[in-house]
Amino acid sequence: MKKFLSLILLFGVTFNLYSQKIQVDLIEPFINQLMKDFEVTGLSIGIVKNDSIIYSKGYGTRKINENLPVNQNTIFGIGSISKSFTALTLGILVDEGKISWDDRVKDYLPYFELYDPYVSENFTIRDLLTHRSGLKEISGGTLWYHSELSRKDIIKKIKYLEPVSGFREKPAYQNIMYLVAGEIVSEVTGISWDEFLKNRIFDKLDMTNSTSISSVRESNKNLAFPHVWNENFKKIFVNQEKGDNLAPAGFIYSSSNEMINYMRMLLNDGVFKKDTIISKSTLKEIFKPQIIYPIQGSPFGNEFTSYGFGWWVTPRNNDKLIEHNGGIDGMHAKLFMIKNLNIGVIILTNISKEPAAFLLKAKLLEQIFEDKSLDFYETVKGYRDRRVNGAPKVRTKVNNTSPSVEINNYGGIYTDKMYGDISIKPLNRKELEISFSHSSIFKGKLEHWHFDTFKIDWYDIRVPDGYLTFNFNSNREILGISFEQGSLLDVDFSEINVLKKE
Repeated sequence: MKKFLSLILLFGVTFNLYSQKIQVDLIEPFINQLMKDFEVTGLSIGIVKNDSIIYSKGYGTRKINENLPVNQNTIFGIGSISKSFTALTLGILVDEGKISWDDRVKDYLPYFELYDPYVSENFTIRDLLTHRSGLKEISGGTLWYHSELSRKDIIKKIKYLEPVSGFREKPAYQNIMYLVAGEIVSEVTGISWDEFLKNRIFDKLDMTNSTSISSVRESNKNLAFPHVWNENFKKIFVNQEKGDNLAPAGFIYSSSNEMINYMRMLLNDGVFKKDTIISKSTLKEIFKPQIIYPIQGSPFGNEFTSYGFGWWVTPRNNDKLIEHNGGIDGMHAKLFMIKNLNIGVIILTNISKEPAAFLLKAKLLEQIFEDKSLDFYETVKGYRDRRVNGAPKVRTKVNNTSPSVEINNYGGIYTDKMYGDISIKPLNRKELEISFSHSSIFKGKLEHWHFDTFKIDWYDIRVPDGYLTFNFNSNREILGISFEQGSLLDVDFSEINVLKKE
């Protein structure tokens, strides 16, 4: 029996060592091919293992058609990976005894209010971090996306968002609740969340170029610029929105080299260069499954995939995959760690809607787990080629129909009780113009489509064309408008109920 146990232990050690292989010599040729096949503008990658950097390099350019090479210190938007930093700032306050995970939000932010008074009164910090508010996915996106509203302004408006499920019944991914979490840090410490993040995390981890503040980001000389595809599948540069109002949920900028320090601290139980940033016990709570949330199927996720505080957590064989993705306009990032193997990887890119980071993650996990089922490359490339080369879907206009009223009569101020005012005014005898009061990106031309439906040609390329219908009562008076709007990053137009104001 003793011999048998020894063999089991030996096999376990052998397997563990074997499963930690990352073939560094194969990374560069794979990335070069990946960038060519998927037209990736710029990419930076960092890999840490056993508290040592085993790979850190940049590829491509920071801006299309310009000689601005990416390196390991180029800063990119990390998107929703920012949520893990917000959880960490709260964890530091837990360590200091200033808050507890199950404290009520209203005890810190009296103005915090949700649609249901009972939920408002009982909502906790743990609820903020685990996506179980009862709201629909990405709820409240119109409030912050390219918006001039402040963090506090946004929080005061979320009381109008109607839930689609019971409180704590099931998860639905959110951004605005992490914004609330950041404001709790500010309330408790007396300084902004951004300042606390810099003082207690960035400075201590030697993350000197990382920032959550747009003005600091834009002053960096080694900044990656965002790129998107237009309707003809041509890659173009766009200006990044400020994002300060949603920084705790999605607008930290960092580099692969500095994110390596972040992963080293997390993999080392909260310690970086002998300095304890957060206690092991609190970090364990952050990484602990809080709510079952199988967001993706096999092979990355499974029926036991869950969400911790700012992290997806998935058991895989005898390993624990801890990860998060991040996406903002023109940027896409992936971070994953296998804590018991002491491996962490950060991948940063400056192109939207390309699976480059996904495929690079899959290739590395294929090496680590020696699992060929993770090789999706040719399948994904084939799908992408068909999408690029296929004829765009064109919606046929219904001819020989007319608006119910004269064009001028559609003009006026419309309003949604959550968002605020939306202006519609005549451009000429056939066209109108729509503009949202708080969001400059939501401005476009309305062209008659059929009857009282107009096609929206948004001026900004990031917003796909949509349709707007004017709603009438039996007296042919305009009551309001409704939208049929295509997919847009973290924005759901169906949440707004727009009525005629004047």
